[in-house]
Amino acid sequence: MLTRKVIVTRQFGADAWLLLYRDVAGAHPFFRSLITPESLIPLSDYLAFHDELVRRFYKDDDSSHFALGRESARWALVDGPCKAFLEQKDLRGFVGSFPRFWDTYFSETRSRSQASLNGESVEFKAFDLPQWHPYFEHFVMGYMTEVLEMFCANPIGATRLRGGGGKDYHYLLHTAPAVLQRAPEDDVAAGRRLSVRGGSPHLSNREIEVLLLVADGKTNEEIGLVLGISGKTVQHHVARTYRKIDVSGRVGAAMWLAERGLVGKN
Repeated sequence: MLTRKVIVTRQFGADAWLLLYRDVAGAHPFFRSLITPESLIPLSDYLAFHDELVRRFYKDDDSSHFALGRESARWALVDGPCKAFLEQKDLRGFVGSFPRFWDTYFSETRSRSQASLNGESVEFKAFDLPQWHPYFEHFVMGYMTEVLEMFCANPIGATRLRGGGGKDYHYLLHTAPAVLQRAPEDDVAAGRRLSVRGGSPHLSNREIEVLLLVADGKTNEEIGLVLGISGKTVQHHVARTYRKIDVSGRVGAAMWLAERGLVGKN
């Protein structure tokens, strides 16, 4: 809540925050009490506040939740309560501390997260969400993407491997070098289209998901189970993606991804 107060006040002015708070407190009595850094806010009240903030000041879409997550991380790690996280020097140890971010904010839920360094990328997974809401996925992934980018010199991008509903999700946080172009109309959090300089065709979010799972050694059937599609559909995606990037098999696909910083080089 204090992060939201800082962001709204800086961007839209103190009066905008006062009007927002007044209106939400009018509908949700919890916010009439004093809210401090130690306050535990009931989930339904918090999500109502978040939803009204996004509706009032941002486009209420996935990319706006993602961008707000990034902004929140910048304040929390520079001026806010999470400054100590950036004092670490070891990348593996820093990534290993990611679940502590989760526990800092979601202290009384069964939900949990995992993070691991995988070559030149970071895998981030969340489990047992209280419910699906764009805050839990798109906001949080914007936050974690910015956290990693603040620690590293590299620009960082996020690619969804599983999510968009339900109570679990799985993302890959990876370097986003200049050769990877983002189509401006694409949804940042839900999965962007990537292309290579020189006029190569765009890869859709689904094709990137399949390619990453292929490089991870999964069979078509296993990929189908992860993505909720048939093995035959996976086979179709694989063949089409191979044609687009001009490779003939799993090794070539893994090399293509590694050259672009999306997986670690063996």
